[in-house]
Amino acid sequence: MDLEERKKAVDKKLKEFLSNREYEREDIAKIFNRIPNFILRGGKRCRPALFVEGYKIGGGNEIDECLKASILIELWHNSFLIYDDIMDKDNIRRGKKTLHKVFEDNFDQWTALSHAINAGEYTNTLSIRALTESEFPPEKKYEVMEELSKAQTIVQQGQALDLILQKSPLSEVEVSDVLDMYRLKSASYTVKAPLKSGYVLSPQSKGNIKKMEEYGENIGISFQLKDDLLGIFGEKNEIGKPVTSDLEEGKRTMPLILAYQKGSEKQKETIQSIVGGKVTKQDHKKIREIITETGAKKESEKMAEERVKKGKKANEDIKSDFLDSFAEFVINRSY
Repeated sequence: MDLEERKKAVDKKLKEFLSNREYEREDIAKIFNRIPNFILRGGKRCRPALFVEGYKIGGGNEIDECLKASILIELWHNSFLIYDDIMDKDNIRRGKKTLHKVFEDNFDQWTALSHAINAGEYTNTLSIRALTESEFPPEKKYEVMEELSKAQTIVQQGQALDLILQKSPLSEVEVSDVLDMYRLKSASYTVKAPLKSGYVLSPQSKGNIKKMEEYGENIGISFQLKDDLLGIFGEKNEIGKPVTSDLEEGKRTMPLILAYQKGSEKQKETIQSIVGGKVTKQDHKKIREIITETGAKKESEKMAEERVKKGKKANEDIKSDFLDSFAEFVINRSY
């Protein structure tokens, strides 16, 4: 199955799993029933697709049962998205309201935030239920939880670094800081953890771990580099959020930091005057121009391409056609 076929299969399992939840009261159900709409409105389903591939690489052949278990990764991911949107004060996710904004349709802002935080906790708990309800041996399920719990502590450190860098002066943020953030926050849970978790669930869960880590880190960093380029140069209807949101939030992305480092004093002043405030169309155009003129766009693209090459090199030992095609998807996507 290619990525699109796996997405359809995962969406089917997600719908089945989410529709089978039971609640103690009708008023509670009305709150939590907003979660399926948030999760199923879109998303690439890369993480469960990689989970399935890790399982297949390890010789697993219970694919339908693995698909059931794989939704734990998507639920885990969506719990992060709910929190991330709150911390970033985002209003749009996948072309529609973020979950805390959905709750604002019925509640005051503070209560809406409280419901969203609780819904994020509930979604994270559901991810564990998705695994425990699968038919795999208990010892294998334990190995998966061990892998994901380690990854989660790394992701949370990456989120802390993201928030730290957002409040750090642009002049003090180094390329190495941004790469650390990408490695901790993005690579660990976008590619590495899903792939390794599926692999440890499989019958053979020893031989390819190091190469999977190498693949996962490089492709995960490339994934985030591409995300940050799309966040500035993409189209709103494709990326599912305003193209000014990263700039308004003061995100320290690689294209922005490289542009600041390479820019003239005037260009640096322009960047500082725009980033972290309300960004107009004209402001956005100026930032695009500076990132392009300084060579930061081209350098960021080159960094992403080099990471993909390294990831594909690691896959020469793994020998997965899906991992090769996924690497190409990461670098060539427009959303």
